Amino acid sequence: MISLAGSGWDQGSLDAAWDRTGWPAPPGGPIARYLSDVQNAPPALTAGDWNVTVSWGDGVDGGRVKMFDVTFALYYEPDDDDDPEEDQDLLDLPESAPSEQWRFDKSATREQFGTAWQTGFEAVSNLLGPAETVGRHGDIDDDWHHAVWRVGSRLMILAQGEDFMSYSLYDRASLHVVDFSATKKVPQGDGLYDLLVGGVEE
Repeated sequence: MISLAGSGWDQGSLDAAWDRTGWPAPPGGPIARYLSDVQNAPPALTAGDWNVTVSWGDGVDGGRVKMFDVTFALYYEPDDDDDPEEDQDLLDLPESAPSEQWRFDKSATREQFGTAWQTGFEAVSNLLGPAETVGRHGDIDDDWHHAVWRVGSRLMILAQGEDFMSYSLYDRASLHVVDFSATKKVPQGDGLYDLLVGGVEE
């Protein structure tokens, strides 16, 4: 992800950055050519042990990629009587996840989900140094964590939030690389959330 953040996203630069990650090329050839066919590009690409989600921001925007993100932890807690129980098939795997990717601890707590985010935060901090901003967000007592680093004209955002691939059934912890002007202030609140869900600058 840091390789993607530090490269250009034109065809040649993006292909070279993808090669440096060690992830396999998508079916049919280099990543840039694959993504240029927006109509046929899936919401997530299998990259080794990971699913890399690609966003084009507000609409297709001429096929210009606005964000890559990788989910590294999921959390589920039934909120009311209508929510499925933890042992139902619906909770076995998100539809997009390779079967070997996820291992669920059904006794996990929200505190352990926070620890998963903290472990990610320490790993990225060791590579990029102190985050520009660290905070909490969310509608339910601000119970999601986030941290933001600048890498040139990109933001790296490590955040907890909704998992849209499971129709928000799970919370997820994920690392995002967002195309973002180097001269703009790092967004907060709703502006940060807009970046997380669509890669759109205010």
